[in-house]
Amino acid sequence: MSMAIPKVLTQDFLYNLPTERIAQHPLEQRDDSKLLVVDLESGKRSDHCFRELTDQIPAGSLLILNDSRVLPARLPVFKATGGGAEIFLIDPLSPYLDPAQTLRLGSPARWNALFGGKRIQAGDVLRSADKKLEARVLEKSGAQGQVELHWHPETTSLADILEEIGKIPLPPYMKREASPSDQERYQTVYAAQAGSVAAPTAGLHFTPEVLARLEKKGVRIARLTLHVGAGTFKPVEAATVDAHAMHRERFEVSCEFLQTLAAHFEARERGDSYAGPVIAVGTTSLRALESIYWLALMRFSANPETQSMTDLPQWLAYDQQATDLALRVSPAQALARLRDDLVQQRLPRLIASSALMIVPGYPFQTIDRLLTNFHQPGSSLMLLVAAWAGEGWRKIYDHALRSDYRFLSYGDSSLLVRR
Repeated sequence: MSMAIPKVLTQDFLYNLPTERIAQHPLEQRDDSKLLVVDLESGKRSDHCFRELTDQIPAGSLLILNDSRVLPARLPVFKATGGGAEIFLIDPLSPYLDPAQTLRLGSPARWNALFGGKRIQAGDVLRSADKKLEARVLEKSGAQGQVELHWHPETTSLADILEEIGKIPLPPYMKREASPSDQERYQTVYAAQAGSVAAPTAGLHFTPEVLARLEKKGVRIARLTLHVGAGTFKPVEAATVDAHAMHRERFEVSCEFLQTLAAHFEARERGDSYAGPVIAVGTTSLRALESIYWLALMRFSANPETQSMTDLPQWLAYDQQATDLALRVSPAQALARLRDDLVQQRLPRLIASSALMIVPGYPFQTIDRLLTNFHQPGSSLMLLVAAWAGEGWRKIYDHALRSDYRFLSYGDSSLLVRR
């Protein structure tokens, strides 16, 4: 493969974020948050309240939501000595890799995890305070490792056990313990599929009322599921982004979703006026959409190894053969082929994973607008936003800092518009 990975310097995407600008708590009302609307071509900016979002999205738009639900994945436990510790569940290993499937089942289950506490080692058995949950440490290297969970009653689902014992895993930059209100506020109002260890935060601003107004206006809403991993908080420590190992996340979409997306692109290719912009709510929705596109496009590849690919490598989108193929096959054609393949195989949905890294120079394929919060300096999410917003990203962030916008997960929002 001939790769054209951009040589991007991480330091070019740093900015000064004062600690006091990081939102530590949500606002009392979700849609009271600010919304910065930016026309990326003209550079024009305007400040709004999020509940005014309906005025900023035209009828006929297709709004893409990530309906993943955050797990109460932090488990307070005790060592045999009586000392306290914590297990942070990251992703399941058995009985299924899919969190939704594993969470529905009874005991036992094996997970990748992070450990908090002193002198924890392989072979240790950790227990919850009520002794309902027992966790055997199978492997441990540094803070990372694997754990096998057993619980009683054995027929109780793991989801119910976590709801009873676990805590919501707030991001590390929130210097506080999760409160009871976070159980609800660190979830979107449309969260449905449990599996994330961090919220798809651009969706936290939505209320049922905002969604209802959008639908009344004629905005179509479609839902996919991408389970957000702990790697979303992993800083880009390499001097250039090509040396960064991007975290992998699982996602799934239904045949119905693919049909909706393919039909929308087909209508746009015909020039139908009712087919408006495609809007990704959050970087997770965008990453899933772009991953779906590249996996669909590979159905047209001459390489048998990539034709049925369901695990997208980090840099495939920068491969010259892939980008040449994208010039010959439209998004509507690619998505229709993927939908037809699933129907032929009698599969109701695509379950896949992606390590796609979106950095400046990335060839976007699926969206026209991005609704997103304000992200950490030098993070992979900051690089994604800079890839979408172009060189003007810094002016956008400077404006947000000057105008008292709140940053990061519980912070305010922006709508970044390409025509």
